[in-house]
Amino acid sequence: MLATNQSLDQMNYVSHCYGIKITVMEHHMHCALHIMLAVWVLGIFAVFASPHADAASGPWQGGDEVELRLISATGQYDSVKTNHALNAGLEVKLAKGWKIYWRSPGDAGLPPVLDFSNSSAVKGHQMLFPAPERFSLFGLDTFGYGEHVIFPLTLDIDPDLSSQRQLVIVAGFSGLVCADICIPVEETLTMAVPVSTISGQASDQPAPSDHAFAIAQARSAVPSQATGNGYQVQSAQIIGDQLAVTIHDQAGAVYSMWQGDILIETDAEGYGFAAPQFREGMSHIAITGRDAAPLIGNMATLTIIHPTFLLEQTIAIETGSASSILTAILPMLVLAFIGGLILNIMPCVLPVLSLKLTSILNQGNANKAQIRRSFLMSAAGIILSFMVLAGGLLGMREAGLAIGWGIQFQNPYFLAVMAILMIGFALMMIDKVMLPVPDFARRWSGQLKTGHGGWHDLASGALATILATPCSAPFVGTAIAFAFTAPSGAMLIIFFAMGGGLATPWLLVALFPQCAGYLPRPGKWLIYVRYVLAAGLLITATWLGYVLSVVISDSQSPLSGDWQQWQPGLAEEYARDGNIVLVDVTADWCLTCKANKFLVLDLGRVQDYLDAENVILLKADWTKPDDDILTYLSGFGRYGIPFNIIYGPDAIDGIILPELLTVDAVFESIEIADLKTNSQK
Repeated sequence: MLATNQSLDQMNYVSHCYGIKITVMEHHMHCALHIMLAVWVLGIFAVFASPHADAASGPWQGGDEVELRLISATGQYDSVKTNHALNAGLEVKLAKGWKIYWRSPGDAGLPPVLDFSNSSAVKGHQMLFPAPERFSLFGLDTFGYGEHVIFPLTLDIDPDLSSQRQLVIVAGFSGLVCADICIPVEETLTMAVPVSTISGQASDQPAPSDHAFAIAQARSAVPSQATGNGYQVQSAQIIGDQLAVTIHDQAGAVYSMWQGDILIETDAEGYGFAAPQFREGMSHIAITGRDAAPLIGNMATLTIIHPTFLLEQTIAIETGSASSILTAILPMLVLAFIGGLILNIMPCVLPVLSLKLTSILNQGNANKAQIRRSFLMSAAGIILSFMVLAGGLLGMREAGLAIGWGIQFQNPYFLAVMAILMIGFALMMIDKVMLPVPDFARRWSGQLKTGHGGWHDLASGALATILATPCSAPFVGTAIAFAFTAPSGAMLIIFFAMGGGLATPWLLVALFPQCAGYLPRPGKWLIYVRYVLAAGLLITATWLGYVLSVVISDSQSPLSGDWQQWQPGLAEEYARDGNIVLVDVTADWCLTCKANKFLVLDLGRVQDYLDAENVILLKADWTKPDDDILTYLSGFGRYGIPFNIIYGPDAIDGIILPELLTVDAVFESIEIADLKTNSQK
């Protein structure tokens, strides 16, 4: 009973509200009325406020493939504040796999167009295009956008209509969207923007809409001088069948661009411009379709798309001067020579060391003239074979075929011939077989006794060149990449310089033949040395046979450990999701790749570090021909392997590792690729 009485007392509790005595129930009803009143006031406010936000965009138009609408950066239009201009945008949403085109679509496609002729409020307009993406398919390059894009618009508003209550914007849209098929799109877009009834000052900023930030972001993605961050296109010169572009940085120094894209627009018809190949100091863009010479003197608009800056600049195309050509080639000649010199100690050339050593030992009783002639012939074999290789690659390039450093090792016939040659050299080394040579060659070489003579030396030099091609030593990759996209004459000169670098040890012995006098005299011991070196050549032949079996087989080499199969775009996708990725482009015929794997990637402490950092490992096997891998390499200006690259949240475009891997290089690149995470550790 006590509890019941207390409950009744609580129900009859008297409260004071605004000086009026009310019960608890009356208090609750009174508060509910206050809440309803507040909601009603907010509703009235929303009714008057929301038209500004809603009117900042028009209704979506389109279908399943694409949706479009007009949006405004301001909730109201004020002619004084905006100087009779409206900051707006065309917003486009695309279904997955569909794309819309840039103002210059490339080899196919149509640009989007807006027509405001049916809008009395709009007297003129400017449509801007953010930096596009390059799409490559079946040898065709197109430029455009996928998923979502906003095209910034500046609409010139008729001053006579400023007194109206709202601006009614009407635009006719026409364009093309493509996936596996292309669909023309024509839509009528509308948008109504309220006109401000309160006069403002010209210095005042109009109130932004919900779309203001997105439109501002789209404007900042439009390449221009303002977004160039001080970078400038210094020159665009025709060198052979290429356009060589030189860029200067903020300090006026030559800037070497190693990533990004360069798009070329010109009024001259019938021309195409390939993706740029980046070199030290210049970016080279192959010109297709017609002879490049008539382009000289034409104006071209260059759009530079780089991770750190966007630049659009119009410049006159010039003819490449002798000094500019020399400036571009001279550093590459030095790199090619040094790279060729380094090839002498690369794993690929190790089998030839046995032939080289045997040649030196065999000169023990020879006079200086014989030694000089023998080593000059070997050097000539190296340089001549480099020139033959360059000529063959030039022929393939002119025929439109893909070229790469070492791709002959993907050919089963080449591998079979090489294996037979290695066996022949091994047998010849232990005097089990003689190479037949013509009498005039014997007389010319002066080596009547052995029957080997100059042809043997020439062949050993050529063999050194052939076995060097699967390797990409330091500096070789840069020089080869330049040569593969350079004019024909420049390519031949660079290959000559590389051959000279590889032939330098032979040339040094030919220059100082007395060096052979310090070696042990030939004797019975040399027979055992020959057997050991011949065994090395037979091992090489066995390795070539293994590579041959892999190339002709239908199956692919199985992946070991945590390695996954590389696919185009997969590494970048993982990196955008916040992962660190290591890509290893390798092949069974690449001995340097095997050395990198054995000496660095397979080390226990490296594996532990990769596991601790949750690094995703992707392997691209180039043992067999693969156009996707060749395209991937050429995108980084590389045409040979080994090639290793690290991706991460802070390195979406990748960090290229040196040809000869080191543990420190791998660790440091991984830290740079994910700076934010590592800085928090």
